[in-house]
Amino acid sequence: MNDIKIKDKSYTVEQIIILLATCNKVISKNAYLAKKWGNCVEFWGSHGASYAAKRDEFIGYRKKIRDYLSKEIPMKKIIQMEKVCTETATQKAVKEFVNML
Repeated sequence: MNDIKIKDKSYTVEQIIILLATCNKVISKNAYLAKKWGNCVEFWGSHGASYAAKRDEFIGYRKKIRDYLSKEIPMKKIIQMEKVCTETATQKAVKEFVNML
C-alpha cells in the first residue's frame, strides 16, 4: 500500500498498525492494573482510577487511529493486522500521531 501523508510526514500502513498494537498493549496492561488495584485507596486517591483513566485515554487513541485507517482499509483487515503485529512503538509516538490527525 502507499504511504499515508499526515501534515508533511509520511507513514506506512505497517507503522500505523504498530501504533495500534501499542495501544492494545497499553489498554490491556492498564485494564489489568485497574482491576488489581481498584479497591486500594491511599492518602492521595485510588490507584485503580489512574490506571482506568490511562486505559480510557488509549481506547480513545485506538478509536481515532482505526477510524482514520478505515478510510483506506476494511476494519476487519485492520484488526487482523493488529493481532499478528509483534512490534510496538512508544506511547509518545502514539500520542504524537493522534495529535497530528
